Amino acid sequence: MQKRRGFLSSSIGVTLLSLPFTPQTAFGVSDEVSSPSGAICVIGANGKTGSECVGACIARNINVIATSRGGEYYGAYNTEENRKGLLESKICDVTIPSTIEEAVEGSRAVIFAASASKAGGTAAAVDNVGLVNVAKVCIEKKVPHLVIVSSGAVTKPDSPVYKFLNLFGNIMEEKIKGEDAVRKLYADKSVSEATYTVIRPGGLTEEDALGVSGLELNQGDNKSGRIARADVASLCIEATLNPKLTGKTTFECYNGETGKPLQTVGLSNILKQKSKADDVVFMSGKERRGSTFTEIFTGLEQD
Repeated sequence: MQKRRGFLSSSIGVTLLSLPFTPQTAFGVSDEVSSPSGAICVIGANGKTGSECVGACIARNINVIATSRGGEYYGAYNTEENRKGLLESKICDVTIPSTIEEAVEGSRAVIFAASASKAGGTAAAVDNVGLVNVAKVCIEKKVPHLVIVSSGAVTKPDSPVYKFLNLFGNIMEEKIKGEDAVRKLYADKSVSEATYTVIRPGGLTEEDALGVSGLELNQGDNKSGRIARADVASLCIEATLNPKLTGKTTFECYNGETGKPLQTVGLSNILKQKSKADDVVFMSGKERRGSTFTEIFTGLEQD
């Protein structure tokens, strides 16, 4: 299982990572939006991207609840200083709704960064049913914002990326089932006090964060690339700070210079290729770039 995760994260990636603490500028911290009160609850905090979400909260001076099945957070940001300040750990097993209720109670946002693993459960149990369990609890508890870390190419079963990743427990099939179920739940007219955002990263890397100006967002699931987990984490946290721009949206994200159409992006990611000046650049027409998070989120179309 560990070998499988390492291969996926170095190429096309649907799994998770932690890096040593970096200054706020490395996370591309927004200084344009005032933070609401309350903690952000990270589900799957011991996963690699989940741990980066914990770090992104701390970098922004936001209280964070790092959850795991066992109730202990073991990531890079588990320092004595953080435990005495912004960091709290709680139990949360997405297959057991009662633990979700206790974990998210009073949170201003929830980041779903959990995914299938040998110890944690199958893709059907975690990426699909587990996600739906979390969404139902967030709606019930009136958590303002649920942000979901999904995967690029999840709606394109004929793409090489989808076909390859889906070999591992039908994970892509289960991810899109979970996404669609969440959209249906939040489409109910009775759900007026909560929203969601689905973020679909490209191939996840261990590289340093580029910051917002180095990223590109897209909609339509026809383009992807590579992206550092720390950049994904920043997008997750900043999405909760910009709900009017990100609420009820789904978008792909990747380093701008690695963007490729889905038919070729898998090989490009494996070879760590970047766009060249003389390359024919594929444009979907829905790309978004910006020097701030407000700029890059502006213009996203709702689901």
